[in-house]
Amino acid sequence: MVLALDISSTVIGVAILAKDGKVHEISYIKFKPKTSLFEKLDEFIKFFEKYSAFPFENIVIEEPLKRFAGKFSSADTIQKLTQMNSLISGFLYKKLNIEPVYFNVQQARKLAFPELIIPKTFPNKKYLIWEACLKMFPTINWLYSSKNGKLLDENFDMADAITVGLAFLTDNINKKIREKN
Repeated sequence: MVLALDISSTVIGVAILAKDGKVHEISYIKFKPKTSLFEKLDEFIKFFEKYSAFPFENIVIEEPLKRFAGKFSSADTIQKLTQMNSLISGFLYKKLNIEPVYFNVQQARKLAFPELIIPKTFPNKKYLIWEACLKMFPTINWLYSSKNGKLLDENFDMADAITVGLAFLTDNINKKIREKN
């Protein structure tokens, strides 16, 4: 089993995939506002207890931002994302004795959905990724607001986790093909 994560300091998207690419489970943890990174780590550790019996062989994580990319990527944001990523990665390594593998968002999207073209000016790239996941996995029950029926933002984090998991599996297949040739 592959544990795939999209880590941020507000929500962590989780996807568990089988080696054949089937999605076993998706979930997320949304952190309370104004809690420290260490309190968020404690919340994640409690959340992760339900997965302690899973036979994970790999951990795959979407890399945090490495450069400025608009209004949401200040130096403070990049530092906070990197710290959160490090805390979760360190915990998982100690808990499962598996070193995480990291993919940047563009690399993951290209590997998982090579036919998907995302225009640079498209206002909500995450929506297109979610839509690609919806098409690939039509039986997933995505989350909608009980108040207004709108798609919840946490779906985008879970879709990103699926994407990074698929990228890992695709990359492994590509490596095996290259080794044969």
